[in-house]
Amino acid sequence: MKCPNCQAENPAQAKFCWNCGTKLAQTCTNCGSELPPGARFCSNCGQPVAIATVADDARHKRLAAGTPAPLAQRMRAAHLAGERKVVTVLFLDVIGSTSLAENMDPEDWTLIMNRAFDLLSPIIIEKYEGAIAQLLGDAILAFFGAPIAHEDDPVRAVRAALDLLETTRAYAEEVRAKHGIEFAVRVGLNTGLVVVGDVGSDLKFAYNAMGDAVNLAARMQSAARPMTVLISESTYRFVAPVFDCADLGPIEVKGKAEPVRVYEVQKLKAQQGRLRGLAGIESPMVGRAVELNTLLQLSAAVRAGLGRAAVIVGEPGLGKSRLMSEWKAVSTAAAAASGQPAERWAEGRCLSYGQGMPYHLLLDLLHSLLGVPATAAKPETDAALRSLVDDVIGPARALEVYPYLASLLSLPLEGEANERVKVLDPQTLQNQYLAALRQLLRALAKRQPLVLVLEDIHWADPSSTELLIKLLPLISEAALMLCLVTRPDRDAHGWKLLAAARERLGASLTEINLNPLTEADSRQLVSNLLEIESLPESIRSLILKKAEGNPFFVEEVIRMLIDRGAIYKQGNSWAAGKEISTIEIPDNLQGLLLARIDRLPDDVKRTLRVASVIAVIGRQFSVRVLEQVLERLQ
Repeated sequence: MKCPNCQAENPAQAKFCWNCGTKLAQTCTNCGSELPPGARFCSNCGQPVAIATVADDARHKRLAAGTPAPLAQRMRAAHLAGERKVVTVLFLDVIGSTSLAENMDPEDWTLIMNRAFDLLSPIIIEKYEGAIAQLLGDAILAFFGAPIAHEDDPVRAVRAALDLLETTRAYAEEVRAKHGIEFAVRVGLNTGLVVVGDVGSDLKFAYNAMGDAVNLAARMQSAARPMTVLISESTYRFVAPVFDCADLGPIEVKGKAEPVRVYEVQKLKAQQGRLRGLAGIESPMVGRAVELNTLLQLSAAVRAGLGRAAVIVGEPGLGKSRLMSEWKAVSTAAAAASGQPAERWAEGRCLSYGQGMPYHLLLDLLHSLLGVPATAAKPETDAALRSLVDDVIGPARALEVYPYLASLLSLPLEGEANERVKVLDPQTLQNQYLAALRQLLRALAKRQPLVLVLEDIHWADPSSTELLIKLLPLISEAALMLCLVTRPDRDAHGWKLLAAARERLGASLTEINLNPLTEADSRQLVSNLLEIESLPESIRSLILKKAEGNPFFVEEVIRMLIDRGAIYKQGNSWAAGKEISTIEIPDNLQGLLLARIDRLPDDVKRTLRVASVIAVIGRQFSVRVLEQVLERLQ
């Protein structure tokens, strides 16, 4: 046990420090519970109890100084004092650090840990926009969802955990070669409520766990095998469609009356499922007949040899992806029925954290064209690329395309292909990427009508955006359909692609704006999902009130009611259970709302907070009332 006063290591059973005499019994500073020797987090409330050392503080300040200024500014501007946030807690610990440190020069061990934190922390902060809440000697405690919230924070947290392990594996080889020791970590995650305080200038922030959100993450970490990620069931239910996980069953957790089911994360799924929607419950698409018919007319024009483009704009949850899926299915069936050549479909999807990942949208589109997942091994991807290029370009001209697309995909090159690429400067190489893509897409469209669907371009990276803008002239040259799907985020870099399409494509471009469902369509969706017309009117009205015409909200409110037993399956029909009028908004819907609120300017967020307090008088109130309250708070 480490003395909180002098940092000397003591035997686990010691009651007083052998070096300075300080009493070693610990109590939680949050709830006052007595803690066993060596405890890092309170088993009652989840509050951290380990003492941060001078070295820990120095590391935190160094990491804060290295955080990109725009991100640091967003964190500091969060103004979270006393706010309850649903976060995914990540706890990483170095295995056997005490024994490793005892057998090394203290300065060498400090250098090893400093280097580890320098490598691992940017993955959490810069790549996935998490926040480091604590650095405690050999451990990292991070939050995803506070101070900055995203609608996919659990997914970000698990992706970060896998990246942390990958980076640690590479670093462990370096440590082994230089110091002859085995360096390894393990990671635990849990999703739950915390109360978060304001972020300081050094990016530190106070928090209190609601229940045991932090403590359970620490328990997941301690139960994980070396170099693995262990997650609780509360995290698993958010990320199951995205990651392959092994169900390890329930385990006993100190402080929990019932065993906790845990899952070991293995890898990204090759074919990822939907994060939204109700598993096992489907509905025909409702309220989008006009939009679907417009898209079908465009794909018919492409099958006739014309180039077309479409832009689909809609707020989150209005059914943009569902419309794309329905369009593809119906258009493919229509082509088969008419005897016309069917379209070749390829899809590229942006990641919410992908703006800083060069060409990530184009890479996803390329993998779709090749017919291999992004998780495919390099030899599999290389074989698919060679086969496609030889097939549509021809072996004689393959070197005009293959080396550059292979370079874009980060595939190893040999021989003449390598010679063509290695002598090029970055700008010339980018021009070759453009030429190779143009040649490949033109050849594919000449063989059969080609439809490219690019989803979530509000998250597109600048490199992909600029290159795709230069590819827009292909619309007038080939039987090519380009469909851009986005939220109405005009400040996003990807919006430049939409603006360029408007400017350059003229009549070849069709814009479709998705609006909320009408009340009649919302009622039909509820009936379709629950397969029942006799649903009590009070329940139906509650769902429609909370959903406000948003199909995703409709599905999530129904999911919440099913999960909490308010609606349950009875034979082949659904029945109402307990009282549901006071049930809270579900966590994943809350995450979606918090992410949208976090993107608002500070003054707007302040107004929203004040309005939320005034809203206790009702959902509607005079703007003048809000103005008077804001004036008095100046």
